[in-house]
Amino acid sequence: MSLYGLILGICFTIGITYFYRHNKNVPKKQEDFFIFSTLVSGIIGARVYGVIADWSYFSQNPIQILNLRGGGLGIFGGLIGAITFILFFCFKNKINLLPVLNALAPIIPLCQSLGRWGNFFNHEIYSATGQPVWFYESILMFLIFLFLKKAKNHQTGIYLISYGIIRFILEFIRTDTIGIFYLTLGQILGFLFILIGLFITKYENTRHQSRINHD
Repeated sequence: MSLYGLILGICFTIGITYFYRHNKNVPKKQEDFFIFSTLVSGIIGARVYGVIADWSYFSQNPIQILNLRGGGLGIFGGLIGAITFILFFCFKNKINLLPVLNALAPIIPLCQSLGRWGNFFNHEIYSATGQPVWFYESILMFLIFLFLKKAKNHQTGIYLISYGIIRFILEFIRTDTIGIFYLTLGQILGFLFILIGLFITKYENTRHQSRINHD
């Protein structure tokens, strides 16, 4: 196993353990299916994003698309893939989506922080001048993790807003980016994360205020 794969395995183990300890929304008999399907959806999404981001390489080496140990997993794709499955799962089983996301949100930045060290071992994510962008993101996501550990509300909104801001800024110095007009794909998605996070926070505040008014 490569060091990259080992770090990913550690991240998955931490996330799964955290879920089992804090899950209060997914029925116990469906926990294993939920975790497995979320991970698979996240990995597929992450790989699709990674392939798109480095299409010039993968188009010439298509067999490498299956080589996950070689790197090339995009966190945006992973999050989108995992959340898409969770949305489908909650809709099908008539489970409130936000409590599930809020229960998972605090551990995600810790896994991201650790996961960025896989980029270090794969010599990925640097600036044109050699700055370790992966390290900056690792430190910032660890700080977000510490903050979310203390947060009582709006975990999903806070995570989306904070990661959106961090990624938007760091995209300016990353070299492995996809340019779209004057921005990068990462910046566009980061901006969307910020907007969605603000919307979710506003929605939760409105519901909370509505409950107070009805009490």
